[in-house]
Amino acid sequence: MLLYGVSSSFIPTLFIIIVWGAVHTSGLIVAQIWVIDEAKEAPAFANSLYISFINLGVSLGSLAGGWFIARAGIQGTLWSGLLAMVCIGTKVIYPRIFRKYKRLDVQN
Repeated sequence: MLLYGVSSSFIPTLFIIIVWGAVHTSGLIVAQIWVIDEAKEAPAFANSLYISFINLGVSLGSLAGGWFIARAGIQGTLWSGLLAMVCIGTKVIYPRIFRKYKRLDVQN
């Protein structure tokens, strides 16, 4: 949302991108530690899968972001982010709602 308002100014845009990169990278490191802690039998294999899927996610995200930028300009990244949030929210919330109603059917 911040980029939408300051995308024409170089310094604020650079600052936002640097802060976002630092926050995102620290989250990846924490998640990598969690994955390795959970995979006691094969930590190297789990780490290689983790890195492979992170790279896949970055590649697909770059592809989608580039497509939105090509079609709607730099503000298109805002719409791609909102679309991603809706898709992720649906993926997270829908199974929980479905399980809730399934439990109600079993109890009746």
